[in-house]
Amino acid sequence: MKVVVAGAGEVGYNISDKLSKERIDVVLIDRDPARLAVVADDLDVKTVASPVIRPEVLLQAGIRESQIFIAVTGSDSDNILACRYVQMLAPMVLRLARLRDSLVYKGFSPQEIQEGLGVNHIIDPTALVVDTILDFMAIPGAGDVIDVSGGRLKLVGLRLDRHHPIVGRRLAESLPRDSDTRLLIAAIYRHHELLIPNGNSVLRGKDLLYLASTPERLADLSRFFNLDNAQPKVVFIMGGGEVGLLLARRLEERDLVVKLIELNEERCAQLSEVLTSTIVIKGDATDQAILEDEGVEECDIFIALGTDDEKNMISCLLARRLGARNTITRVNRVSYVPLVSAIGLDALVSARVAAVSAILKHVRKGLIVSVSTLRNEEAEIVELEVPGGSRMAGKRIQEARLPRDAIIAALLREGEALIPRGDTRVESGDILAVVCRPEAIEPLERALAEK
Repeated sequence: MKVVVAGAGEVGYNISDKLSKERIDVVLIDRDPARLAVVADDLDVKTVASPVIRPEVLLQAGIRESQIFIAVTGSDSDNILACRYVQMLAPMVLRLARLRDSLVYKGFSPQEIQEGLGVNHIIDPTALVVDTILDFMAIPGAGDVIDVSGGRLKLVGLRLDRHHPIVGRRLAESLPRDSDTRLLIAAIYRHHELLIPNGNSVLRGKDLLYLASTPERLADLSRFFNLDNAQPKVVFIMGGGEVGLLLARRLEERDLVVKLIELNEERCAQLSEVLTSTIVIKGDATDQAILEDEGVEECDIFIALGTDDEKNMISCLLARRLGARNTITRVNRVSYVPLVSAIGLDALVSARVAAVSAILKHVRKGLIVSVSTLRNEEAEIVELEVPGGSRMAGKRIQEARLPRDAIIAALLREGEALIPRGDTRVESGDILAVVCRPEAIEPLERALAEK
């Protein structure tokens, strides 16, 4: 497979990195030669230093020999125009474009977008981040929530309290295994290191656990880990950008008390005009006096959505110290993810990580149905279909020869998600939701291949 990526920013870089490690031929286009020089030193990809919105540049990159084109430059208009050129030069190529401004495509059908803009799939990081935040709010106290298979499975990240009874115990004897409350730990982050667990893994206090659960069993998960099940009533939002605006609109539909703090006076006026019940406050959310005056101690969730990572972290720490029950921090730089966790802010969102996950769902081929990235992208949740005649069909999971860095988190059969045990049998047509390291994907496909 050959993929052409336009834009060598953080999303373009990470996509190119992941695909090249899977032996996919990647060509990366960017107008900044200095940026491409860094990429060339780090990644095994070809580079083209030129603006992407030129037909001859796309031809030079080999667009007619490619299967997928991914436009993730910093300009929506450049991404659209590049996709339009690709549509004319190589109409069979799948075209993905990151578009930050939803007004560009809002109100048009997918067919109209494809025919008029030349885009097969739109990646909207603003909407992706807001959807993630709303998932967090459904499970207060969770550090991460990932939807798998259209929401039929939830992968929930939780920080293990050091006083919980399962600390110091083997995984095989730690979690309830009866059919009503079955839970499965699919991944562990310990000191920022990813561990794919097995039955002999011993849990430690402050481990970040990723648990697989069906939506119907989330209440069991909350009870077992003593999470606060009270649904939020008062929400503070720091930052009135596009993400803050869209989130406030979505929360207004839920009849919550929403307070939005924005420093820019002109932007405050704009927000006041378009929001109906949200209280818009002009001020700096890192100012303790403002937070106290606005009653942050009554806040159920404080959500920092500014463009400055440091201010987001400071405001969340301050809000929590003043009494906010939960916080969610936006992280713009992926390299900051371990730092945010280190200072105790587990619930975080990243538009870049969300965009990479969304793009990967359209790129993978073969037995793979979809892919999502986990935390700081060290692991992935891969959905693979068991083909007819697979050497795994009819076998128990404990008999399957899976790669060492892979664990089956769920089995999807006839539209229902099942949390498996070692004696669960795999059948042809099942979709396996597997948590693994990226390098385990190819061995996974071989393990599922036909006899």
